[in-house]
Amino acid sequence: MNRKKKPLWPVWLVGCMVLIVGTLGIHLIVQDARAGNSSDVETVEVSPSAYPGLNIETRTKNTKHYISTISSPLADSKEINTPIQAWINEQEKNFLAEVEAGSKTIHSGQRAELNLTVETNKINDHLYSLVFTSYQIAYGANGQTMIKTFNIDTAENRILTLADIMVSDKTAVNHIQSIVKKELKKQEEVIPYILEEELQKSMKNPSEWKWSIDNEVFTLYFNEYEIAAGAAGTIQVNIPLKSLHSYLNKELFSKWNISYVVEDEPEEKKPIQLPLDPKGKYVALTFDDGPNPKVTPRVLKTLEKYDAKATFFMLGVQVEYYPNLAKKVAEAGHEIGSHSKSHPNLANMSLYEVRKQLTDASKQIEAATGAKPTLFRPPYGAMNDAVKKVTTEQKTPIILWSVDSLDWKSRNAQAVNKVVMRDVRPGSIILMHDIHRSTADALPQMLKSLKKQGYQFVTVSQLLSLNKSKGNGPYYHQ
Repeated sequence: MNRKKKPLWPVWLVGCMVLIVGTLGIHLIVQDARAGNSSDVETVEVSPSAYPGLNIETRTKNTKHYISTISSPLADSKEINTPIQAWINEQEKNFLAEVEAGSKTIHSGQRAELNLTVETNKINDHLYSLVFTSYQIAYGANGQTMIKTFNIDTAENRILTLADIMVSDKTAVNHIQSIVKKELKKQEEVIPYILEEELQKSMKNPSEWKWSIDNEVFTLYFNEYEIAAGAAGTIQVNIPLKSLHSYLNKELFSKWNISYVVEDEPEEKKPIQLPLDPKGKYVALTFDDGPNPKVTPRVLKTLEKYDAKATFFMLGVQVEYYPNLAKKVAEAGHEIGSHSKSHPNLANMSLYEVRKQLTDASKQIEAATGAKPTLFRPPYGAMNDAVKKVTTEQKTPIILWSVDSLDWKSRNAQAVNKVVMRDVRPGSIILMHDIHRSTADALPQMLKSLKKQGYQFVTVSQLLSLNKSKGNGPYYHQ
């Protein structure tokens, strides 16, 4: 069969096109003339962008089986370009593999599509957050959208990691996760589709977070199906930088000349409490070393039955393991105090070690419950000048006790009740621990007996207010 040869383009016309391309940027057209692929066309265009140090490359391919458009920024740095291009190449490779696998089943006129775009968020003249969105549909009814972020510093020729801008330990992650949940609730069209377990799973590994920053917010991105049903699509959560102030690398932000307003936190709204009758018969129930998943829920149930409010002195390490349980204690209206991070003998520790124990515990408790602890009980009741100094700085009075239930020693419900009823007086602070099952066993009878004798159950702060106690303590009260 005779084929009509395509005419060659005149040399002068090619020259004119080169001249035009030189004026508009780099614009290459490659036509694949291999048998069966004469209609395949690839276009590559590189143009200056509005962002210093970055150009934009756009590649399009139009073939029999697919259409692809890929946009990517190009920096004057191999260290930046290489990992970005490696990710783009991986997306294209996976797409082409699906095209090849499904090309035999694709009906005539039906083509696959890859659309990879980038949004550039400028922080300053050398800091950028690049947010890539990749949409792919090879065959089948639904396409798939995914997001990838790169945060780059063109002045230092590097890609930033999360560790560069903030602390991402468990306390910080718990705090950020609580903010994410709060912000998601504001997205009415998304919240019905959120899968709680998937959200927790996605948040566990900060090194895999997809994030960007600007001068006001830290943004997290979630792919389709990552934390919600597919109907929600990709999800974006904006977190004000001021709410992450405690965890940010302030030295680096100052170097970058990034400033944000840290507003004074509004005073926590506490339940309105009527003043106590000076002639009343009051006792403060306190629980140390929790929360504990087997004991604390039983204690809460008994307290609710007798309409009793108590004070829980929590350990940071326990709150870290059981944040939801700590939150339930606070939501039930009980008072939350700190019992240090890991229960060491603080009397044998330096000022630095003491401050770290108390500061870490306070952050962990606040992240879980939403409120900073306002009281402190030193483990074993042991303290030194460093403990008094730090608690004064943090405005958390030292609270000891006047009745030791000895639940830690006897581990016997009957013995616990015997000690408490023998030693209790109006105004007593009773020491117990919500980690022993025997304490939960003892509590119903204890509260029944105390109530029968006319005692009312109050928090430690209420008890201190009755006696107009001021200062750091320590307080024992009788």
